[in-house]
Amino acid sequence: MKIMNKNIYLKIVTIVLIVGFYGCDVFDPDPISDPNNPSVDEVILNANANQLQNLVTGLEQRNRTSTVGAADFTGSFGREFYPMYTSDPRFMAQWLGLADGASAETDRSFYQSGQVWVTPYLTVKQANVLIEAIGNTDQVNQEQKNGYLGVAKTFKAFAYIIPLLTQSEESGIRIDVEEERDPGPFVAFDDAIVQIRALLDEASTDLNDAGSEFNFSLTSGLESFNTPAAFIQLNRAIDARLAIYEGDFAGALESLEEAEPFFELDSGEDVMNKGAYFVYSGPPGQFNPYYYPPNAETNQILMVHPSMVDDAEADDERVDAKFFERDESVSIVSQGTTFSSLYQDNRFMAEANTSPFPWLRNEELILIYAEANLRQDTPNLVEAVSAINLVRDTWGLPDFVSADPAAITDQLLYERRYSLWGEFGHRWLDAKRFDRLDDLPTDGGTIYEYLARPLSEVNWDDFSGN
Repeated sequence: MKIMNKNIYLKIVTIVLIVGFYGCDVFDPDPISDPNNPSVDEVILNANANQLQNLVTGLEQRNRTSTVGAADFTGSFGREFYPMYTSDPRFMAQWLGLADGASAETDRSFYQSGQVWVTPYLTVKQANVLIEAIGNTDQVNQEQKNGYLGVAKTFKAFAYIIPLLTQSEESGIRIDVEEERDPGPFVAFDDAIVQIRALLDEASTDLNDAGSEFNFSLTSGLESFNTPAAFIQLNRAIDARLAIYEGDFAGALESLEEAEPFFELDSGEDVMNKGAYFVYSGPPGQFNPYYYPPNAETNQILMVHPSMVDDAEADDERVDAKFFERDESVSIVSQGTTFSSLYQDNRFMAEANTSPFPWLRNEELILIYAEANLRQDTPNLVEAVSAINLVRDTWGLPDFVSADPAAITDQLLYERRYSLWGEFGHRWLDAKRFDRLDDLPTDGGTIYEYLARPLSEVNWDDFSGN
């Protein structure tokens, strides 16, 4: 990542953080003497509660930007979407690998790859500023500090996941980035995921020692996790996701147990949809970037990949819930070929452009539970199938019946594909995890396996002699 001087670093922190999610002046931070050239000391030296609140709010906003911003990128790689943005033909041509020579795996400046690399690392930096500020203040007591630290480390751990999953296992990512001009080495996938999970464990310990209340407020999207004890449930849910990425299925089941009652084995839409969300307020804040008016006449729209509708089981209620059938299809010409889709995103029609965007829902946890039971050393196929059927029952589908691990795996991947569509690029990530990239439709292009290490990182190591 690019190394920043203190003024740039603070602009990343202060300007965005003070605005935060709320889009209004809900806090009264200490005045900055020179707003055009603020000092980092304003937020990391003996910060008061208002300043720390700004940092927490900004950390949530950074996490929202990096997570939501990656969904169309990885979703296009996994053919969940057609990125029909005619403002720049590279969205389709590069992301679908249609253009001659297009290669995410070799192009170190691949189009828009910063949103799955630079942007998540800004969240990491944001968390590091909050952690440093907590270490340098006497305005809050130790129990309160533990609450800030537990939340900061949880967000920081989650931010690492995005770049880690988009790089090759050998290439890996940097974990140690606290020193701006002396970042640590790249860490391969296996070691990196161990370190990220250790950070989540450390955060959980902090939260256990944080008392019964936070000394700060979280947005309404995290209202179910607004105490240290409740936030531990979110922390453990994130760890469960990482555990299946690591292949630690026993660990995934343990973390799910610790995530209760957020994790709940039951059917019904309310059960499936409970969890953590990113919220939007509209001006002067942001709108939900995935909302488009139904039947909008636009050539700047993210459309549902036709395979999502074509491959769905009959009567799967997730199709109508997630995909809106337009009166007329949207088409785009890329590299001499016309691509069309009749369906746009339907998830946010009810609340329109201020609808919350899902971060981590219980439906995913139920499917993690199914996978962990299926793939642990001593599989519990009955329990795996039972969990799958909780999801199917919710969406109007008949029970799935099988004792064949291969058939259960196929069904699990089907449920993950439709339940988690558009949330984190799960279809692409699952295809990589299960060695099924060849099953994805190519559209005449390329299905990428990973992104090349960014050019800025290569140049930095060359410059510094690492």
